[in-house]
Amino acid sequence: MRPFLLNVFFSKRFIHAKVMHRGTSKVISVATTNAKDLRTSLPSLTDNNACRVIGKLIAERSKEADVYAIAYEPRKDERIEGKLGIVIDTIKENGIIFV
Repeated sequence: MRPFLLNVFFSKRFIHAKVMHRGTSKVISVATTNAKDLRTSLPSLTDNNACRVIGKLIAERSKEADVYAIAYEPRKDERIEGKLGIVIDTIKENGIIFV
């Protein structure tokens, strides 16, 4: 069973990502480009650099909560490429294992 699930949402203005426990729906870590510190420091809130920052933040915050393995289930007809691929690759590079 894969208890921790990654959820990534891309809007026209922001990127939201969270890791949650599947059984209890408890949110373990959250990162968004709509946060005050990222809104002012990033030049663009939806480009590839913002995806890398979100991936790094999710990995760091998940490690702080002692979560080292997460799963991602793509939606119907969704491919893991582009911005989503950048977020997932950055999370992998920062030490989180995908099950």
